[in-house]
Amino acid sequence: MTETIDLFYGKEGPSPKQTLFREASERYKLFGGGVGGGKSRALCAEAIRQSFLYPGNRGFAGRNEAEAFRKTTLVTLLSLIVEIESLSGQRLLAKNGHNQTKKEIYFINGSMILYGGMSGPDADERIKSLEIGFFIVDEASECNEDVVNMLKARLRWKLPSKKYPRFFGLFASNPEPGWLKNTFVVPQQLGTPKQDHLFVQSLLKDNPWLPPDYLENLRRDNPESWVKRYVDGSWDAVEGQVWPEFEYEAHVFPNLTHDFEIPYPTKGEVLQFAALDHGQTNPTCFLGFYVDQDDNIFVFDEYYQRGLVSSHCMNVTGRFDVSAFDYICADPSMWGKTREKEGRAWSVFDEYDEYDIYLDKAQNDRAAGWNRVGEYLRTDPAHYHPILEKQGSPRLFISARCKNLINEIPEYVWKKLREKDANPKEEARKLNDHACDALRYGVMSRPSPFELKEKDLAPIGSFNYYRSLMKTPTKRGYLVNA
Repeated sequence: MTETIDLFYGKEGPSPKQTLFREASERYKLFGGGVGGGKSRALCAEAIRQSFLYPGNRGFAGRNEAEAFRKTTLVTLLSLIVEIESLSGQRLLAKNGHNQTKKEIYFINGSMILYGGMSGPDADERIKSLEIGFFIVDEASECNEDVVNMLKARLRWKLPSKKYPRFFGLFASNPEPGWLKNTFVVPQQLGTPKQDHLFVQSLLKDNPWLPPDYLENLRRDNPESWVKRYVDGSWDAVEGQVWPEFEYEAHVFPNLTHDFEIPYPTKGEVLQFAALDHGQTNPTCFLGFYVDQDDNIFVFDEYYQRGLVSSHCMNVTGRFDVSAFDYICADPSMWGKTREKEGRAWSVFDEYDEYDIYLDKAQNDRAAGWNRVGEYLRTDPAHYHPILEKQGSPRLFISARCKNLINEIPEYVWKKLREKDANPKEEARKLNDHACDALRYGVMSRPSPFELKEKDLAPIGSFNYYRSLMKTPTKRGYLVNA
C-alpha cells in the first residue's frame, strides 16, 4: 500500500487525539474515556496500519465476549478496510481474506489478524498458543487482567524477513474501575506512569465529526452521574459511590506533604493528627492529617500494608513522627482483649501502646462518618481555596502520595440490597475500604463544616483574616509578608 499513514483512519484521517495515540512510542497504550471519542476506530486503524508496515505480521484483536466483538469491533474493522480500499484504489484483503469459521483476516502482503473473545476455556487455550506481533483489546476493562498478561507474553512473532516487528498492545475502554484504571490512569494522574505505558484521554469533544447537537443532547437526556462518566470521561465516577463528590483534580495535590510550607499565613501551630484502621488479615492503614486555621483538612501521607502488629508499629514510627500528632484516633475494636500476655488480657491497642503509639477511640458511627467526609469533600461556593487561590472550594485535600486512599475512594460504593429493604444506601460495600475507614475516623474527629460556618469565618491569623484586611484579594507572597 502506497498511501499515507493517515489513510488508515479513513477519509477524514485521524483526529488530534488519535494522532497522539498513533505516534506515541510506548509499547502499551490505552485510548480511554467517554463514548464517541473514536476509540474503537483508532484500535482498528492501528491494527491495519501495523499489518502493512510489517508485511507478514500477525496480530490479535479481541474483546471479552466473542459475540460483543462480532457485533461491534469486527464491524468497525471490516468497514474501515472497505473504506481504505475505496479511498486508495488498492486491495487490502487477500482472496477469501476473511475466514469467519477460523476467525482470521488475511491481507495481500501476508499479514493476518486473528480475532475473537477473551473469556472461556477455549479462548484461554487459543491465546496460549499464539505468537503475535501486536494485539488490540476493545472495552478492555471487561477483560480479566490475567488473560491480558497472557497476550503480552505472546508478543514474540518473527517476520518472514527474520526480523521482528514493533511489539505493542493497544487498549480502548470507557471509564471503569479495576485493573485497567489502576495500570494506566491512576499512575499517570499521580505523575508516575508505569514504564512503557501511556493513557490518552478520549472525549466526545475530541471527535470533530460528530453531529453538532450530539453532545448537547447527551447532557440533556442522561443522568448527571452518567454524563460525568461517559461524556466527561471521569474514571472516578462509579455508579453508587459513597462519596460522588470526590474529583481527582479538585482534591489531590502532588506537593502536599507534612513538612511543606503552608502557602498562606497562620498564627500558632497547625493541628496535626492521625487515624488508624488496623487489619489482622486485611491491610492496616495509617493516615496523617493536618488542619489549618480555616479548618481545611489535609491528608499528607499514608501507611498501607499487611503484616504483624509489631511490623506495623515499627513501620508507622519509621514513616511518621508520631510524637508530633495531637491525637491518633483508631478503630474501637482494637481495644478488645484478644489474648493473654504476661498474665493479663492483651489487646491490639496494648501492642501499639508498647511502641509509644498512643491511641484514642474513634467515633465509629458509619452513617455519620460517611456524611461528614462527604461534607468536607463537597465544594462550597463561599469557601476560598487555600492552594489554588480561588473562590469555591472543598475543605478536604489529599496528597498524591496517598495512592491507596485515592484508589479506594472512587470505588467505595453502596452495597446492593434487596428491593424490599427500606433504605438502599444504609451500608457501604466492605471491600478494599481500609483507607476509607481511616479517612472516616480522621474526619469524624473534626466538627461539621456547617458547625464551622456558625463560628468566626476569619479567625485572627487565618488566610481569610488577612484577606478581610485587604480591599481586594492579593497574591500569596504579599500576604505572607503582611
